[in-house]
Amino acid sequence: MKHAKITRLKSAFTLIELLVVISVIAILAALLMPALGKAKEQSKLTRCISNQRQIGIATSLYADDNRDTYYCNPPVPGSYPLAVWLPNGGSWTLNPRSAVAPNPGDPALDDVAYWALGYYSYFGQSKNLFLDSAADYVVDNWCDTPSEKYPFAYYEYSPYGMCDYLVVPYNGEGSTYGPPYDVDQSRPLKRSSYASPQTTIVIQDATEQKLEGAPDTLGLFPGDTEILTQWTAPNYTLEYNQGDLTVGWFRHLNQCVTLWVPGNVSRINRMPLTVGIDYRCYTGERPQRMPPQ
Repeated sequence: MKHAKITRLKSAFTLIELLVVISVIAILAALLMPALGKAKEQSKLTRCISNQRQIGIATSLYADDNRDTYYCNPPVPGSYPLAVWLPNGGSWTLNPRSAVAPNPGDPALDDVAYWALGYYSYFGQSKNLFLDSAADYVVDNWCDTPSEKYPFAYYEYSPYGMCDYLVVPYNGEGSTYGPPYDVDQSRPLKRSSYASPQTTIVIQDATEQKLEGAPDTLGLFPGDTEILTQWTAPNYTLEYNQGDLTVGWFRHLNQCVTLWVPGNVSRINRMPLTVGIDYRCYTGERPQRMPPQ
């Protein structure tokens, strides 16, 4: 006797069921993406804060060993005014193909060396401490200097800015170091000479490597109506082929990670360019208002 052949029907998704599943997955992905993106940005922020704390230790140890002053170069003979100065560039080596570090004490390399080279032996001689993945392309690539117009990878380890006035006495309007424009800048400021060390900035997230005052700090200086004017100028925007170059100061969740003289790190909330923060946070003088945090 022959057995009847039993035909088994294979179960399968219908087109409608498949579309429903795909829709559910898309909805879940859309709900998760912002959270995952924020977690990634938070991770970058945490690393940046850690970097700056370690840099704070290195710069403090240097000052302990060097008469209570941060690194700077002596006045250039024959120059006027005779003033100490910080390296101005973002270079760790002479060029992308060189393994030789520029000497930041050489006036001819003032526009080349990164200020961190002055502390090289104090942070284990590893520039990895200065890698901030949130910087992306928002650091000064020196596009306006054709002879140093190198790929971004050459400058990606110089994302933090240090202000001249950390070592050079501020001599502008409202200076408490002496009569305006008649201040001895031939000797670097000591940390002990700051009127308010706890409110003085050492370094911070920045597009620029050396912050020279009104045009490239968050400080609203006397007589100015806007901050970061160098980096909002149309010629810079065109040169760098980017939109908002000021975002380099606020690259972490719209905040600026900032190291202060005592070694603490905080975040300054983004503010309108017409408001800025009290310029005295850069000069060592006592600010009348603290930055929004």
